Amino acid sequence: MAEPIHVFSLIDEADQDTVKAAIQTAYQHAGPSSRHTASPAQLKAEEESDTGGLEPGEPLKLTPFEDLIGIDPGVYRQIEAAVNSGKQHLMFYGPPGTGKTTLARWLAGVLNGRNWTLITGSADWSSQDIIGGYQPMAGGTVKFFPGVLLRDFDRPLIIDELNRCDIDKVIGPLFTVLSGQSTTLPYRLDAGDADSPQYTILPAAKSDAAPHEYAPGAAWRLIATINSIDKASLYQMSYALSRRFAWIYVDAPSDTAGFVRDYLEKVLGRETHGTGASPLAAIWNAVNAVRLLGGAPVIDAIHAMGRLAPSADLLAAPEGEAQLAYLDVFDLYFLPLLDGILRHEADNIAAGVIAALGLAEDAPEAARLKRRLQSVAV
Repeated sequence: MAEPIHVFSLIDEADQDTVKAAIQTAYQHAGPSSRHTASPAQLKAEEESDTGGLEPGEPLKLTPFEDLIGIDPGVYRQIEAAVNSGKQHLMFYGPPGTGKTTLARWLAGVLNGRNWTLITGSADWSSQDIIGGYQPMAGGTVKFFPGVLLRDFDRPLIIDELNRCDIDKVIGPLFTVLSGQSTTLPYRLDAGDADSPQYTILPAAKSDAAPHEYAPGAAWRLIATINSIDKASLYQMSYALSRRFAWIYVDAPSDTAGFVRDYLEKVLGRETHGTGASPLAAIWNAVNAVRLLGGAPVIDAIHAMGRLAPSADLLAAPEGEAQLAYLDVFDLYFLPLLDGILRHEADNIAAGVIAALGLAEDAPEAARLKRRLQSVAV
């Protein structure tokens, strides 16, 4: 039988005391969610639940991730070179939709099995979210609670779309640690005791870390992603921080028709015949001439075409229903990514799409396409 839900009035002093006591009890039972305080049994259980990862000292050797089509082989070479030469932290950057997040997740799994953490950048973040800080307790006291990085200081941390936060402010306390030296935080083990030791982040593992010390595990590293299309309008990373990463550019596929064909064959298992023209690749090329995009919207378009025009050959010139379906997927997956283009760029994209679909210049569908593109232009 379900227990009744108690409702308290914060106007009533007795109820206020009851609520404070309940919150304090909950905090005491929960404690900080931190591997800094994990028991040996908990750590052993986590290790046993792992499904792989590199052994200490084992060099990283990558084979292309089969679910990531269109990744330049140089990306894998650069990852290997960075990790094997001792560079701990990696930054994947490039146009949107190129598979940076998928690549980061896959790499974290190769490095440390299932034990990795992913968070997505936000303009609302502060250093307390990532590093930690004081939080109020019952009775007017405060206590230090670690942020996500210190809670998961034994495994890779992926920060997706890092430049959506104020980077230097959020992870500024890590500057020194990323350079191989310890840093002291402005928080004490006992906030009410001026002589209590301050929390310290160590740059390397330490088996006998004191209660006020956070030491990273051997597998800890930062893997971050940045969309280069956003760099002009979002928070920038200072040189002091950027040089602590190995920067790996994940470009859009150079062979757009090959990407479409490979996805149809390798992922969807469809048979393709010959090397017929790909209208979708031609549309993608027209967009890329103005704003470089990765394969993610193209993959979405391929799946949508399967619903809108199931019988359409995606490697042949479209007719009738297929032409309308291509215009629909353009509206669905490409147009929203073109906001802010210039008017002449909108005209150029329209011309490319019209040619790719074999539309007449005076066709109603062509006029509609031009209007839609001009609506996102400035």
